[in-house]
Amino acid sequence: MSIASESLLVPVIDLTNTAQTHPHHARQIRRLGAGVILTLLLSLLLMPVRAQEAPAEPEDPQPRPRPQPVQTLSADGLTANLYFGALTQGQVGLVHLTGDGIRSARALLRTREYEFQPGPDGWYTLVVADIDAVARDYPLSILAQREDGQLSSLEARLTINAAGFLRQGFSVPADRAFLTDPEVERYEFARIDLMTLERRPDWLWELGGFQLPIGSDFTSGFGQYRILNQNSITRHTGWDQRAPVGTPVGAMAGGEVVFAGQLDIRGNYVLIDHGWGVYSGYAHLSQINVAVGQMIERGQLLGLSGNTGRSSGPHLHWEINVHGEWVDGVAFLEMWLPGT
Repeated sequence: MSIASESLLVPVIDLTNTAQTHPHHARQIRRLGAGVILTLLLSLLLMPVRAQEAPAEPEDPQPRPRPQPVQTLSADGLTANLYFGALTQGQVGLVHLTGDGIRSARALLRTREYEFQPGPDGWYTLVVADIDAVARDYPLSILAQREDGQLSSLEARLTINAAGFLRQGFSVPADRAFLTDPEVERYEFARIDLMTLERRPDWLWELGGFQLPIGSDFTSGFGQYRILNQNSITRHTGWDQRAPVGTPVGAMAGGEVVFAGQLDIRGNYVLIDHGWGVYSGYAHLSQINVAVGQMIERGQLLGLSGNTGRSSGPHLHWEINVHGEWVDGVAFLEMWLPGT
């Protein structure tokens, strides 16, 4: 709530009749009045602490309508519903598998295996068209191990389209130019790879799904080629939103904090495990308000935006990682997921 919208109750002191009181008492009353005014001014200066509260959650989030599958595969007692057609580089596809006596299942795409997780109405997995995938057709295989040991399979073709990622010059201030060293970036990516290894079998997101961490304009998109100080090239792993220093940053969905600390490039950084191999990260914060191991709800305050790490000005960088791959977070937010 803004200061202007609050009712401030201030004690009223009548100083009009002080001349009729004892001089000593009159001086005490004047000092008291000055003290109240000073206290009021100090309280107004301290009141911005209220601004650190994250935006309120909707009272009754409504479930997202389940879409119709784009393609259905059936053979040997298995049925797979694919909730996607062609994928663009950086996008994620949801597969729903049903059948009797399934013990375990996995999907094979390019060089990756994606384990299915049991859900209330079958088995689910997320497959990724990673940011560097060559645009062309690929085989998609679904393998299911039965309780009796029998192996069943389904086959499909998946088209991955080019995203047409832009190139963008990026100026890093002189006092942070050492952060353009490719070795610094490789080390940081390796650390995050280790943090995102776990594939929690249950989802932690809530009804209503994922939401943006702040409500402001986008200033830079996912997947862009960043030319740092006209020297080295990197990729932009998330989205940037306009945010002056001190803007409250809320969790995009429920999960567990697996990192809350400082990294070279991302500065003050929070990483949340949402289950199913889905992680969200929040970078360049000026303040962190959560700790590792803490369970988080959607919209809960994680920290305040800032300008730490490899940053050229105050903003919020956020990113989504699925099965160890950086994906287009805006496209992911638009997906239907079980439990949302």
